[in-house]
Amino acid sequence: MTETVIFYAFSAVILLSAFLMVTSKNIFHSALYLALTLFGVAGIYVLLNAYFIAGIQVLIYIGAIVVLTIFVINLTKEIIGEPVPLVNKNILPALITAGLAGTLIILALMKTKCLAIAAPVDHPINDTATIGKLLLGNYMVAFELASVLLLAALIGAIVIVAKDKEEAK
Repeated sequence: MTETVIFYAFSAVILLSAFLMVTSKNIFHSALYLALTLFGVAGIYVLLNAYFIAGIQVLIYIGAIVVLTIFVINLTKEIIGEPVPLVNKNILPALITAGLAGTLIILALMKTKCLAIAAPVDHPINDTATIGKLLLGNYMVAFELASVLLLAALIGAIVIVAKDKEEAK
């Protein structure tokens, strides 16, 4: 009963902070809400007895990526010497694109049998070798999809930066 209450509390924190992250008009506040969201996910990992993944979540995502993002936000103002616009006015095209992408992903997942959920492990896994075997065995497709998503985000960031440099010339 207590674990259920804690799970729903973490879930509420994750959903609320994720909503605030997406709807915030200040990019710095969005980065802080992202950190809170990732911390809630780490809390759920602890509830699932996945202490290694929870630790990695805190160290890598919160400790490195979010902190790096906050540094970049703060240093960008100093480099260009003028305030960075923190509000994007293209909300409607973004919502339409996100809705279409989400629909396509859901339809693809419903028709694919290779993404079947593997049987849950009946004991806590705290061994790094076992986690590696699971990531590159039963959960290989999900692991590869995550890597493709990160690669696409990296390419998108490079395109945006290159486009901004061309406009500055």
